Amino acid sequence: MGPSLDKLRFDKRLMAYTAAAMYGGAAFDGSIEGLLPGDPSFAITPVLVAIAMTALLVAIGPRLPRWGLAALGPIGVATIAYALTTTPAAGDGAVLYIWPVLWTTFFFGRRGAIAIVACIGVAHAITLLMLPAASSYPGRWVDVMVSVSVVAVVILTLVHRNDLLLMQLAEEARTDPLTGLLNRRGFEERSSLELARARREDLPVALVMFDVDHFKRINDDWGHEMGDRVLARIGELLARHARDIDVAARIGGEEFVVLLPGCTGADAESFAERVRDGLAAGESAGLPNVGLSAGILAAVTPSTIEAMLQGADFALYDAKRAGRDRIVISASRRHAPVDAGG
Repeated sequence: MGPSLDKLRFDKRLMAYTAAAMYGGAAFDGSIEGLLPGDPSFAITPVLVAIAMTALLVAIGPRLPRWGLAALGPIGVATIAYALTTTPAAGDGAVLYIWPVLWTTFFFGRRGAIAIVACIGVAHAITLLMLPAASSYPGRWVDVMVSVSVVAVVILTLVHRNDLLLMQLAEEARTDPLTGLLNRRGFEERSSLELARARREDLPVALVMFDVDHFKRINDDWGHEMGDRVLARIGELLARHARDIDVAARIGGEEFVVLLPGCTGADAESFAERVRDGLAAGESAGLPNVGLSAGILAAVTPSTIEAMLQGADFALYDAKRAGRDRIVISASRRHAPVDAGG
């Protein structure tokens, strides 16, 4: 709730202050044009409205509701249209319509883009009807509508691409690049959701923790490239044998973990054996003979993922202490694991 509220407040500040910059720019533009020699006369009212809106947005803009901020686009369109009606000559003031299109499309998406373009269509049509016939030919309306529509489409496209890039970055931040599995951060996020569901539905959950036996020796004897190939192979096996609802991750150098919602200890043991059998067949893939130890914890309505990880880690320690290359299902006892040398 906290981060979402903070984001909403930041978004409203950004909306308010960028709108203030838009209105301030319009006020500056109108003031400068009024001082330039040879420019046609214009009404001062739009400039005063822009100044007032700028001051209002700077003062209380971030406190306005979202629907109130949404009205800033149409207000800007109406102000620009009024300014155009006071300039009978065929000028280039209609280019200012692009500003509310940019702002509204960026902050309010497709619906906002459609609404603001439609608003400009109506406002500019009324403006042209109020101008002398010599200045209100249909091409002026068509030029404006094509321009603002293209701008809206471009902004929507860029925003969509930006969203996709952000999603990709977020996904990469939760993924182990070597194996393609989740990393610890991704595992904790996904597994917490699965545990919450298991508690709601009173379902069993099992967790399997794997560790490659004597992994340092593999790196020393075969090289780090071969070590990476072994890890990648384990990641491939976990992904192959895991179900869609299972949560598989690499949480350390040679440590892997899989959360199995709806599974008992026996189910988890069967899963671990399939993975170990697949790894044992790795010699045909040019891999060295690799041992894989596993610790399992199964629970009904488990408390936290941290507690499950600790229990599976105890069982993994027992597998290491018993000679490695085996599976141990956690018992109720507790003891502190020590470094078993991989």
